Amino acid sequence: MSLIPFAIRICTVRALQAALPSSVEVVDSPQEPLTLLDIDAPRPIIAVYTSSVLTKYDGRNILGGTSNLALSIQIMLPETFAFRLNEGGEITIDTRRQGAETALDVLWRMAVVALNSGAEPWAALWREFVIAIPALHNNSNLIERQGVRVTAREATIDCEPLHEPVPGGAPKYAWARLLDLMRADNKADRLSLLADWLEGEIRNSADRPQTTRDAAYLGLSQYVAETIRVEPVFARADDIEGDVVIETPGDPEYSS
Repeated sequence: MSLIPFAIRICTVRALQAALPSSVEVVDSPQEPLTLLDIDAPRPIIAVYTSSVLTKYDGRNILGGTSNLALSIQIMLPETFAFRLNEGGEITIDTRRQGAETALDVLWRMAVVALNSGAEPWAALWREFVIAIPALHNNSNLIERQGVRVTAREATIDCEPLHEPVPGGAPKYAWARLLDLMRADNKADRLSLLADWLEGEIRNSADRPQTTRDAAYLGLSQYVAETIRVEPVFARADDIEGDVVIETPGDPEYSS
């Protein structure tokens, strides 16, 4: 399975939970999101999904392709609900009479600001996993359920994500930061319990030599890897023929 949709979805959920008022329920991919409206104190529901993933390959490395992932954020409003603005008192919105689109606009704006520029750690990590956004599709709908119309909006963000982690070694960079946040998480859905599973998926059994990992990431057979000499970089500048080019170290996961 791909680990990228999981990482982006979890970062999205936690970033929105941290930024939006407690009167808004943000949940990870529920099968029946409308049933969450059936509570004693109705409140808006935001359900987060990762749907279609299109991956293009150059070679045969299934984990090393260039992906485009659809992140779906669905906002559903109850008939009436109380909402507290950042500045000022609490207002009650009756979507049956007026203001449904305004409420959707406000919630969507808050979500966008959280993901795009929020200082919360989950939001910052979201921006590490989402490298670029080529397009965004935003549609409002009226969903009829048990004779009652529910105001809803689905925003689909096309994401160019970070690539999959290379199996066979310790998690690094964004993946290591994701594990740290997961292990420190103390919410009721117990996300922290999945941290060991995620690290196991990244490590994929015992650590392997870097040359073996590089060959696997490039989709090369052992014969081809040995033929083109996939091997460690020179340890000393004296071993390199020609001019030495010095580059500033950076996070290699950002390189394409």
